[in-house]
Amino acid sequence: MKALIATLAALCFAIQPALAENIPEEAREPVRVMVLGAYHFANPGADLNNPQADDVLTPKRQKELAALAETLKTFRPTVVAVEARAKPPYADAGFDDFKPEDLARKRNEVVQMGYRVAHAAGIERVYAIDEQPSEGAPDYFPYGRVQQQAEETGEAERLKIMSDFGAMMARFEEEQKSKTIPELLMFWNGDTLPDDFYWNIMTIGQGEKQTGAELAAYWFMRNAKIFNKLVQVTQPGDRVILIFGSGHRAWLREMVEKTQGYELEPVMPYLQQAADALSE
Repeated sequence: MKALIATLAALCFAIQPALAENIPEEAREPVRVMVLGAYHFANPGADLNNPQADDVLTPKRQKELAALAETLKTFRPTVVAVEARAKPPYADAGFDDFKPEDLARKRNEVVQMGYRVAHAAGIERVYAIDEQPSEGAPDYFPYGRVQQQAEETGEAERLKIMSDFGAMMARFEEEQKSKTIPELLMFWNGDTLPDDFYWNIMTIGQGEKQTGAELAAYWFMRNAKIFNKLVQVTQPGDRVILIFGSGHRAWLREMVEKTQGYELEPVMPYLQQAADALSE
């Protein structure tokens, strides 16, 4: 059934732009997007700063994730988009194979939040819209080059200070001992996470060798392409839950806010509602 619906969704994907062109801009209902910044449940260790997440497969954490899904369902989503990759039209094949039993054995936040919410809300449109460089394309996060230049120019200590979020990671790990997953997600979606790293790193560089500016530009490019994929898979009136690592959150939120036809749905009230439900 999911495969059939995915095929129908692909056909709709092909004809929607033509249909949308016939709707006057002022009459189009906006696409409402909730950006949910996540931490990595399965501890892949792929980021510059990597907190250690506790086991989300425990009964306690599963109860918290179930409460979160029930709360997010009240947003009435029509689309879930996640940090995974697929070819156009970007339908997530992983969701085609999803079974509720997977929640007891797969730790990845794509499954635990993305697939769980989509299943709970009864929607089939789950899209994998992450962006990674193709062969021969530039690295979207060339931190090693920035680090090398900083060492060559005596700025290694300054780069280390702007790149080190160790204290924040330690705080998060400590808060896991007493807080629920909705509360922990509030940590990653509130004002705790600084979003000035990419502005500050642009100051690393000398002459025409501007490695910090290049890193910031490539990171913006990655997020811009992610957002473009979101545009491709949505249509006027859609209600989207976009689940990506919290490092993407600031740019994706701004892209939603600044793009005509898209509106940002605040995520914090839903996280607070889920936290309150668990405290009753």
